Amino acid sequence: MFKTVAFAGLLAASCVANAATSTWNFAFTGFFDDRTGAFDQDYKMSGSFTGSDANGDGVIGMEEISNLFVNGTDYLGCAGSSTSYYQCGTQSFAYRLGGDLSFVAGVTGTDPEGYTGGAHYFQTGDREWSYRYTPSSYTETSYRWTADTKFAISSGITSGAEVPAVPEPGTWAMLATGLLLVSAAGARARRNGATRICG
Repeated sequence: MFKTVAFAGLLAASCVANAATSTWNFAFTGFFDDRTGAFDQDYKMSGSFTGSDANGDGVIGMEEISNLFVNGTDYLGCAGSSTSYYQCGTQSFAYRLGGDLSFVAGVTGTDPEGYTGGAHYFQTGDREWSYRYTPSSYTETSYRWTADTKFAISSGITSGAEVPAVPEPGTWAMLATGLLLVSAAGARARRNGATRICG
């Protein structure tokens, strides 16, 4: 009986919890349209990101996500396709679990001669901004955050993938207790002339 309890204690201590990888869907709704000079309550910027709080600090940082989709474009995954004429990527990202989401991401590009080009940027809390130019035209849009901009985010949809979590202090205590129990069981088994602990 004691051997069974000792083995169970060690097993429980060694089963370190995993931080599940999850996908969050988010949306910001209602922006001030610089072109019209009016608040557009229906304009929406939406997307998703996948990651986990791997270090257990309550904040998911850019190093803890595998993608960041905004209005259909993965601004984390697109970085690999950047060239001298096309740059795409995420400058910063942070999501405080149950709280605020902030990021800076965008894309910019031009033809080799510089005759045509454009860009599209997102900076949460500030604005979504885009422009495009050709030899004969220039267009620009800008949607600014206001106090009336609404933020919504899902609680996280867990996927099958998992990453190791940082063990909590209690885990180390459980491990130490389990090892002591197993050591005691081994000593008892040796005193009783047993040749093995388990079984």
